[in-house]
Amino acid sequence: MVRKWDRRPLPCPAPMKARSSPSEEGMPVPVRQRPLVLKYEPLGRGTRADVLVYPVSVRQGKVRLPRDPRLPEALADAARTLALRHHAVRQAGSIDDIVLPPGAPFSRLVLVGLGEETPSRPVDVRNAAAAAMEWAARHRASRVAVHVEALTELAGPDAIAGWIEGAVLSTFRFYEHRTQLGDDPRPPAGTLIFVSSKPVPRKARAAGEAARITAESVNLARSLGHEPPNVLNPVTLARRAQAIAQRYRLRCRVIDHRAMKARRMGAILAVGSGSAVPPRIIVLEHKPAGRRGRPIVLVGKAVTHDTGGYSIKPTASMLEMKYDKCGGMAVIGSLVAAARLKLRRHVIGVIGAADNAISGSAYRPSDIIRAGNGKTIEVLDTDAEGRLVLADCLHYAETTWKPAVIIDLATLTGACTVALGDACAALLSSHDDLAKALHASGERTGERLWRMPLWPVYREQIAGVDADLKNVGGRLAGTITAAMFLKEFVTEKTPWAHLDIAGVANTAKALPICPVGATGFGVRLLMDYLRGLE
Repeated sequence: MVRKWDRRPLPCPAPMKARSSPSEEGMPVPVRQRPLVLKYEPLGRGTRADVLVYPVSVRQGKVRLPRDPRLPEALADAARTLALRHHAVRQAGSIDDIVLPPGAPFSRLVLVGLGEETPSRPVDVRNAAAAAMEWAARHRASRVAVHVEALTELAGPDAIAGWIEGAVLSTFRFYEHRTQLGDDPRPPAGTLIFVSSKPVPRKARAAGEAARITAESVNLARSLGHEPPNVLNPVTLARRAQAIAQRYRLRCRVIDHRAMKARRMGAILAVGSGSAVPPRIIVLEHKPAGRRGRPIVLVGKAVTHDTGGYSIKPTASMLEMKYDKCGGMAVIGSLVAAARLKLRRHVIGVIGAADNAISGSAYRPSDIIRAGNGKTIEVLDTDAEGRLVLADCLHYAETTWKPAVIIDLATLTGACTVALGDACAALLSSHDDLAKALHASGERTGERLWRMPLWPVYREQIAGVDADLKNVGGRLAGTITAAMFLKEFVTEKTPWAHLDIAGVANTAKALPICPVGATGFGVRLLMDYLRGLE
């Protein structure tokens, strides 16, 4: 049934006991991870910390200190000594430190390089902040001070927000299911202090707070993405979403499989038909008081685990399929950020959750199914399930709210990873203004997008034989034909963009601002886009 809008957690049918977990009722925040505390204090007036981080520029492998480092004389001498011996690299994040004498307000002084660009790029600021926090974790420093004037002189007034973003993102840990951890061998610093000779402007502090909230929302999306499928399935994900909605005062609606049948959502029902846990569509809404007009709708794919169905994946490919829900997790993170930042825009998130499993009741290759908009689909590949989930969600979103814009995110195609690797996501849209705005947000946040065409010629590849559509269009242009399929479920009158995040939703190698696992890609990009509309 369709649940009425409510901020209270609503009951969902419980999954089988074998799939439950002691932690599934709790908030999806790692139990040993606490929020980073931010402070702004004057330099030299009783401020004490384990380390003072002093950002510097690098030229031809040598550290460049400003003529006036704006430090007390003893600290300035230590900085000059350290600069002479420090051999930096071109990339941001090179670090060297010196132990300060007893009685100094800081135990150590650290120089961290911001690279050779002038002014320093936002990505270099984030990476330098991450390197400094990693150094602090290795040295078990709990209080880290950052010199504001040195930072803003090299990277501009927005650098404080960039530093906070990099620091919060880099301290993410997922320890929810660890029982033998004991003390964290690398506990992240708990307090970040910005020290300066004059007060930090209120505007810079507000930008820093917004960056902290956005980064924490990214970490929430990462935490949800890390959860295994026996803990987070469509039903338990709906419960988590309801708890999150209650905590952050979002409206929440859960559409269960019975309501989907009533709405004839045959596409998402087919994907979930092989699982003991039925599918769910989760709707989160941030609607500021008195706000009228058409909303922005974000749609996310959340396949909690993807075996590939009867078009089964090999074991090696199946191991990372808990990350097949990361598009939906990015939508949840974005709605939380919108609520915490009190955005003035009306924003709705629609998350299609299903478990693509194999059983006697699972859908098969050659099945013909009917989506919510009435179009029939010939299933050629049960591993192309994400577009079926999104099809019903997109149609439902457009017909329910008639939104100003729809943006969907999905780990949709392996072809996207082949084409673009892990450097960026694919952007496909027939609306140039929307595509340009999203591309610009990607450049500003470092969550980069590359636009691909949606020319009518690609429609021929998904034209059906025994049905209206095929769910795959062959090996050629797989990312584009998947988007062409989705385009069949949104009318031309609604600006729509599709983000294929298959290559960037999770990482197999540690990055400066992200450990191995879910990246939370999309949250920062979408928040930049939404804030730009205000």
